[in-house]
Amino acid sequence: MELLHTFSQKIPMAALFLSVAAGYWIGNFKIGNFSLGGMAGTLLVAVVIGQVGVPVDPVVKDMMFALFIYTTGYVSGPQFFASLNRKTISQLHLALISGIAIFAFIFIAAKVMDLDKGTAAGLLAGAITESASIGTAGEALQRLGLGAEKIKELQANIGVTYAITYLFGMLTVIFFASRVAPRLMKIDLKREAQNLENTLGGTGTKLTPGQYDAFSELRARVYEVTRADSVGMTVGDLEARFDVRVEQAAHLEKRMDVTPDLALQTGFRLALQGKLDQVGHAGKFVGKETANLSALGFINEERDVVVTRKELIGKTIAEIREMLDLKHRLGVYASRLRRLDQEIPMYPDTEAHSGDVVRLVGEAGDVARAADQIGYSLVPSKLVDYVYLGLGVLAGILIGMITVSVAGVPVALGTGGGCLISGLIFGWLRAKHPTFGNLPGSTAQYLRDFGLAVFIATVGLATGPQAIAQIKQYGVTLPIIGLSAALFACLVMVFYGRFVLKMNPVIICGAITGNLTCTPGLNGLMDLAKSNTPVLGYTVSYAISNVLLTFLGPIIVFAV
Repeated sequence: MELLHTFSQKIPMAALFLSVAAGYWIGNFKIGNFSLGGMAGTLLVAVVIGQVGVPVDPVVKDMMFALFIYTTGYVSGPQFFASLNRKTISQLHLALISGIAIFAFIFIAAKVMDLDKGTAAGLLAGAITESASIGTAGEALQRLGLGAEKIKELQANIGVTYAITYLFGMLTVIFFASRVAPRLMKIDLKREAQNLENTLGGTGTKLTPGQYDAFSELRARVYEVTRADSVGMTVGDLEARFDVRVEQAAHLEKRMDVTPDLALQTGFRLALQGKLDQVGHAGKFVGKETANLSALGFINEERDVVVTRKELIGKTIAEIREMLDLKHRLGVYASRLRRLDQEIPMYPDTEAHSGDVVRLVGEAGDVARAADQIGYSLVPSKLVDYVYLGLGVLAGILIGMITVSVAGVPVALGTGGGCLISGLIFGWLRAKHPTFGNLPGSTAQYLRDFGLAVFIATVGLATGPQAIAQIKQYGVTLPIIGLSAALFACLVMVFYGRFVLKMNPVIICGAITGNLTCTPGLNGLMDLAKSNTPVLGYTVSYAISNVLLTFLGPIIVFAV
């Protein structure tokens, strides 16, 4: 222990990265389908290492928190603003009720138990598994006019209480969303998820990573014009009649220019692309399939496109396809839909939201034309617009410095609140104007996770010396309160969502995990449901609650 103390004192950075490495290693261990997770593991390891006393640079802590909270807002921005509409009013309403319920429970518990502001804030953050509220609550403490030592003590209490209650809050959400909620609503989760799939027009099976459907609906075949009925028909008429795309045409080993008014003649070879059944029907009408591919050939392209066109927002996949001009939709098919980096079940009746990313497949020119009709293409690039990133974080810091007086108390958003708001705005602006501000999704996720990991590690290291005293003082009281708070919020969401808002039970289960920002809960829910339909309730709720719950940290500090 003495060696660790000396080592940590001389090289505190080493203690920080040791916490991250060991924390993620421990967090990856699985007991059944459950794992602690990297963030919780990092916090627990950092608290243990922090027992020897590790000097923590507040600049590192603040910088990493600013980076984490900004990228969180940046990624969520398009979906957050898209959620503020009439079609998602139920999920917005449920998120607000959930936030009120958890806040009321913690506030009452803090008053009854006479908890200090730091402990109350830690309880709130742990119960809702929202790491961002640790930072915003800690910043709020600095504006109360307390002494430096008192602030340090209360901030440490936030970290200790969060570390103690996080695990219990997460386990409560995981178990409740997948096991308890379906029983309370008297449903069979698997059957109800299948019913929702059927309602949305789905017939497929949930695929695990690495799997794909061997029977792809998109096919390309070559047919020779031999039937008299097809001779004289134009390419445009053939495409409109069978909903296929004539990608290439050849005659006497020479490629021809394919135009809508090109009339078919005996001996023409046509490369048809479209859905399997449609290509088959068109091929039988044209003539016979041939293996002669000379002078023919085209390359398909996959392109991710962000949905931004106003007329398409809130429309179903089937409606969007019909809204596109025939020339833009022929030969182009959507293979994937993602929202907040979550795979969305793409059925005919699945609704598109602003900021959704749809993957189009087809011939390169056709895909480009369809993309222009939907939104803007995500050009694969690893380059980061550091000007935009730097200005965004700077704007957040400046917003956080704006102070107003409330009942004689100076109130400001702080770095956390300011960077969250700037991230939301800058992310939304990027979605609307994709010519600047590039921040690749993988890079944004890395910055978010790394920023949070280092921030959590600094919190744990600074918290360590007070951890034992906090545990001795409260014993099992804090975990019980945290568990009870999460359970209370879950119960409120079930009954309010089911009996007041009349929401689909599968959507409610997904919303529980989103409103309490518990992604492991969503994964467990989808595993039991054997369907990814719960994600439809998760994404909107997660985007809203990420913002709402972040601001509950300062509110509980000022209220207690």
